Amino acid sequence: MYANIGQIKAHRGPALDLKTQILDRMRDRKPFTVWTPVDFFDLGARAGVDKALQRLSQAHDIRRIDRGLYDVPTVNRLTGKATTPDYTAIIDAVARRDQARILVDGITAANQLGLTDAVPAHVVVHTDARIRPIELGNLTITFKLTAPSRLYWAGRPAMRVIQAIHWLRDLLPTDQARILKRLQSIISDPAHGTSIRQDLAAGIHTLPAWMQDLVRSVIAQSHSSNGASKIPAPIQ
Repeated sequence: MYANIGQIKAHRGPALDLKTQILDRMRDRKPFTVWTPVDFFDLGARAGVDKALQRLSQAHDIRRIDRGLYDVPTVNRLTGKATTPDYTAIIDAVARRDQARILVDGITAANQLGLTDAVPAHVVVHTDARIRPIELGNLTITFKLTAPSRLYWAGRPAMRVIQAIHWLRDLLPTDQARILKRLQSIISDPAHGTSIRQDLAAGIHTLPAWMQDLVRSVIAQSHSSNGASKIPAPIQ
């Protein structure tokens, strides 16, 4: 009898511990705010992780957003309802879940970088995998199967900068000063600026001529100002 009780405890203990470890990591919200099973494989086997996530979801300790996507929802103080998950974090989590290359569309990238106030109602993500759409309230994330030749910038540090510049091309004649100032601020950011700037320099040969001129101007101004936000003369 006592032997059986001991066996039951030994069997349940690791499962309970795995649930606690997963929940603690998710509540810490670092490095992600949306999670997928692959983010916990260092804690246990796939079957155990899947079961732990299922039980946490059923207990309403976490929220299941979509297949293999989870978060710890926060509550809106005014409405008392759970807030909508961050779609940017969802896209990044899908890439980890499916081991897919992703390239966000221009308006989405520009909005994420603070280059436009326009809020996309429909986000298009170019990818090399077949992924079904995700509905988030009034927002739809569509994953468009795209040829590998068009995915050079997918997942790279400068991906959003390049996609945003493409989308902003028609605004450059009238809003160039503001756009360039913001781009210089982005590539001067202490945390991520260096990797973005180096990525732009490494991939500049893949860009059309008009964009190469703009990127060179932004990089050069960033070096000369040492992080200051001076505005270069407009590009002709």
